[in-house]
Amino acid sequence: MSLIFNREIHKRYLSLLLSDIVKTFPERVAFKGGTCAALFYNLPRFSFDLDFDLLYMFSLSNISKLKELLSRYGEIKDFYNKKYTLFFLFDYGKGYPKIKIELNKRVWKNNIYKPAWFLGVALSIAEEATMLTNKIVALTERKSPAARDLYDSWYFLKAGYSLSDALIQERTGKSKQEYLKSAASFIKKNYTSRNVLQGLGETLDDKQKIWAKAHLINEAVTEIEKLII
Repeated sequence: MSLIFNREIHKRYLSLLLSDIVKTFPERVAFKGGTCAALFYNLPRFSFDLDFDLLYMFSLSNISKLKELLSRYGEIKDFYNKKYTLFFLFDYGKGYPKIKIELNKRVWKNNIYKPAWFLGVALSIAEEATMLTNKIVALTERKSPAARDLYDSWYFLKAGYSLSDALIQERTGKSKQEYLKSAASFIKKNYTSRNVLQGLGETLDDKQKIWAKAHLINEAVTEIEKLII
């Protein structure tokens, strides 16, 4: 069965779930990831999912409360509670794309969050350097290359956002310079015009896809190499 995709409907559900989650757990979650970047940092691509850091552990009653919240608007198709991740797969309608909701239990001590407002609701979000640094480290740490990380890292670097030296050291054990050199090499080795749209293409419009296929790899490497002394 082919998926029905209406961007405005999907955005409506993302907004609805986000506002309810942060209202229900105001001190426990911090918003991050692609949808956060699109809403608060003008990331010029669509994002399908919701990602949070857990600032305080969720109890079983918290998990039950979140399940009840999601069930008001649709159906939970999958759920797991692993060592580092709480995961919900939310379905708001037959044939429509599902929304992944991930709550990360492994929160790095050098992550920094800042206050923000969304639809009149106060929340905490990853600040710029935290967002960029976690994106650029994820770029090389995933089991298989994720072009969304490449695109988002390029965007934040191009926008002039800073990296967190302390967070790079904490996550990789390398200095910023060491890590940037390895990241540039990783991109050159693992990305080509044949795979650069995998997992990314559906988040871009046609004009963006043409640009990304032709230029994203070189542009991302160029931005990284500008920071290598």
